[in-house]
Amino acid sequence: MPSHAHSRTPLRGVSSVLVLLALALVALIVGPLSPRAVSAQTAAWVDTGGDSLNMRTAPGLAASVVYSLSHGDEVALLGEEAQQDGFTWLRVQHAQHVGWVAGFYITTDPDEVQVIANVTPPGGALLAPPVGGLTTGLAGAADLDALVARQEFEVLSVWHFDIASQRLLQYVPGAPPFVNSLAGIEADDVVMVRRAGTLGVRGVLPEASLTVAGTPKVLPTPPIGGLTQGVSGTTDPRFLVQAQDFTAESVSYFHVPSQQWLVYIPGAPDSVQTLLQGQMLVDSVVSVRRGPDAPRPPSSEDSDYFETSITYYYCVPGENKASHGDGGGYCGGMANGETVHEGAAACKPGLLGQRFTIEGDPTERVYECTDTGGSVLQDHRDIWFMHSDEGYAWWLEVGERAFIHILD
Repeated sequence: MPSHAHSRTPLRGVSSVLVLLALALVALIVGPLSPRAVSAQTAAWVDTGGDSLNMRTAPGLAASVVYSLSHGDEVALLGEEAQQDGFTWLRVQHAQHVGWVAGFYITTDPDEVQVIANVTPPGGALLAPPVGGLTTGLAGAADLDALVARQEFEVLSVWHFDIASQRLLQYVPGAPPFVNSLAGIEADDVVMVRRAGTLGVRGVLPEASLTVAGTPKVLPTPPIGGLTQGVSGTTDPRFLVQAQDFTAESVSYFHVPSQQWLVYIPGAPDSVQTLLQGQMLVDSVVSVRRGPDAPRPPSSEDSDYFETSITYYYCVPGENKASHGDGGGYCGGMANGETVHEGAAACKPGLLGQRFTIEGDPTERVYECTDTGGSVLQDHRDIWFMHSDEGYAWWLEVGERAFIHILD
C-alpha cells in the first residue's frame, strides 16, 4: 500500500493557473459557488493521520489560511458546505476560530480518528498493562523509586537494557541491594515494568493501517549483532530502518494491551512480517538488532544509477479509497518556494535541485527534487500527482522500489 512518507502541512494554496482552471470548471459544470446548509452545530473531529489541517477564510485552496488544526481536534460543523477544487468544504468552528476546511479530513465519529500516539496517563505514568503483564516506555524520572511511585498499578519489577554492555538489568522494589543489578536510571532511559499479579485477559493486536505519521528517530548504534532501543518516531518500521546509521536486521515492538512482540525483518516477504505499517505509534518503544555491516549499495552520493524506494503524494483524493494512503491535500508551496506541479518530487534536503528519471516509468517524465519532508530519507523518492487515483495507478506499475538515473 503506498503512502506519502513525509510530514508537511496539507491544504495549502495552489497556483493561480490551477485556481483559474478550477473556477472555470465550477462555473461551467455547477454554476457559481454557493454554500448550502447542512445540519448545524454537529460535533466532528479532524482525522488527517497526523498532519495539520488548514482552516481557510472561504471554500477553496486559494483562500487565505486563518488557523491550523491538529489531528484529533474537535470542531463544530456550522451548517454550510460547498464544492470547490475537488473537495467538499465545511464551515467549522474551533475555539474562537471560524473558517472552511476540506471535509475529506473531517469525521463525525471520534472512534474513526486514527490513533498515532499513546495517550499518556495522568502524572506521566506508563501505559497500564494487564494484571501480571509488562509495559514499556521512557522512565520519565531519574530515580527508580520515583518511577515506581508514579505508576497507577502495583509494580513487581523494573527492567532496563543497557546498550553499551548489552545486559538486561533489573530492579525489584523493596528487595535488598545485592538482588538488584539496576541501581539507577535517567529520565530518557527505556524501561520495561512488570505489573504484579497473574496474567489473565489480554487485549487484541492492532490492525495494520494506512497511516504513516511522524519522523523516524535515529537510535544509538549498538555493537554488530547487538540490540539498541528507543522511541520509534514513526508508525512505519520501514522508514525507521532507513533512518539508522547501521544495518538493521530486525525491528521488534512490544504491544502492551495484547502482551505480544511484533517483528519486522527488512527484505523478508510480507507473509513472515508480524509488525506492519501503522501497528506501532509515533511514541512506541522499539528494539532494533544490528546486523553485519553489508557492503554499501550505490547511492546518489557515488553513483548516477541505483535502486531506491518509490512512493507518491497528491493534492486531491480520487474515487478509489485504496489510493488515499494516509491523506492528501498537498496542493501548495514546496521546499524550493515553487507551487507543486507535474514532475515534482520530494527528496532529502541535500538533493534539492537534482533531476532524475525512473526506470520503467510509463510517463517517461524527468523529475526534479523540489520538495522535502521529515520522513524522506536517504535516496527515497516521493512523486507528486494532482489526483490520488492517477498516482496509485502509476505506483502500481512502477513498484515500491525502482532504479533511478540521475541526470547531469
